[in-house]
Amino acid sequence: MRIFPHAPPPLLTAMIETSSLRVISFLRDLSDADLTKFASLLNPRECKPGERILEEGVAPDAFYIVADGVVHVRRRANTREMLLARLGPGAFFGEINLFDPGVATASIYAMKLTRLGVIPYTVFRKFMEDNPVAGYKIASGLMGEMARRLRATSARLVNSIFWSDKAGT
Repeated sequence: MRIFPHAPPPLLTAMIETSSLRVISFLRDLSDADLTKFASLLNPRECKPGERILEEGVAPDAFYIVADGVVHVRRRANTREMLLARLGPGAFFGEINLFDPGVATASIYAMKLTRLGVIPYTVFRKFMEDNPVAGYKIASGLMGEMARRLRATSARLVNSIFWSDKAGT
């Protein structure tokens, strides 16, 4: 992990600009002023290929937005890790613990040079508390995305059960 001691790389700087953040699902309905405030809270982080960003079973302390690069979301199943998702620019992770503190439900790995915008949960929650209209829009957007992810996971689970039952008959 490398935190930028001077200026963040150009791609991350562009990601933190409001026009770039506007494309992210949970931020698209914010006012320009609220989006600018939110952008000022993001800390840049650069991850090398193969670097573990979050570890399943360990309590995370921040929310992440992928500015550039690709991350894999993996979860342990018996003795191996299963790929749950592949996230690219504009995607985010760490949203579950923003609302329900606990341990990470999956591990996150950078698959190539990856630049992230990171906001500690305490800072994120304070922003939503201090800016209730923006906080409501963010919470609604995150809940919508979490619902979409849950539906997709449920569909994959049902499909895998269906095909495993077919193989057994």
